[in-house]
Amino acid sequence: MTNERDEDQAATTALDLRRPDVPTTLGELAARKGEGLEILDARVTVLASARKAGLRLTSPADWVLFKSPEEHGGQVVGYLQDAGCDRVRDVTGIEIFGISVPEKVSGADPTEFHYIVRGSGRCKMTRQVVEDMEGGRSSTDDFCNGKRGVELELLVRKAARANLDGNIVRELAGMKAVPVEELEAAWSGTHKQISQCRLGRGFGTRDERVGGRSEKAPDIEPPVCQHCGSKGVYRPAKNDRKAFYGCPNYTKHPDKKFIVDSAEWAAKQARPAPADVPQTAANRGTPPPAASGAPPSADDIFKSPASREPGQEG
Repeated sequence: MTNERDEDQAATTALDLRRPDVPTTLGELAARKGEGLEILDARVTVLASARKAGLRLTSPADWVLFKSPEEHGGQVVGYLQDAGCDRVRDVTGIEIFGISVPEKVSGADPTEFHYIVRGSGRCKMTRQVVEDMEGGRSSTDDFCNGKRGVELELLVRKAARANLDGNIVRELAGMKAVPVEELEAAWSGTHKQISQCRLGRGFGTRDERVGGRSEKAPDIEPPVCQHCGSKGVYRPAKNDRKAFYGCPNYTKHPDKKFIVDSAEWAAKQARPAPADVPQTAANRGTPPPAASGAPPSADDIFKSPASREPGQEG
């Protein structure tokens, strides 16, 4: 009877240790030898599953993408906004407590002020705790446009609290910089696409991010990405890097690069257009025939050119 009780107790202890909220030291795991590795694998699986489930609950509107400079690798990561943190919070077992009274900080202008709120949080799955985190918002933020008086005060206070909650969730869930590849994997099988996310720093100026042309770009039609059909975005020269055109939606085809040298592209656009005469074995290398008054035939109009410049569709 004693042996059975001991075995049951050992089995229960091993099962408890698989829970990610139970603190386990490396020494305790090492003492269990093979069983320790099994426990560690189980904990990793639980945490990874919860993280993927949390990411899957978010939508493209919840994320802003940031891109590092090309010379540093051009990696793209997603930043989970405050509204999206609410979707992740429950599935990752995060709770927030110890909220302070919002503190108002006035600016030089009576219409400018800030609200700061502090609080702490814990993750029930990992037992990690963060204390005295801060969140804040300003009356000059874009979402405050057109608001006045009490309505403005309430809006900024609410936004400051939402920012605090977001900061705690992002810190405990590790969602301040999520690789787009991980986000794509979590959204696999859904209608959600990385291309639907907002673009932030690293994707050009604000005008470029909404589809405009950079003021520094040459006044010519940009090349078109042969992989997705998007118009190339001009990237000015920087340090030792030459100016070039790149695809604004390159995350759709990360393994297929689209880079066109700006100077070479501009030179090609400046060349006179070639005569629109179909090339055949009979006339290849001979000057084009003199123009006649006869109208072009249907074959002349619809026949495809023998070659295409970079950026031509088809």
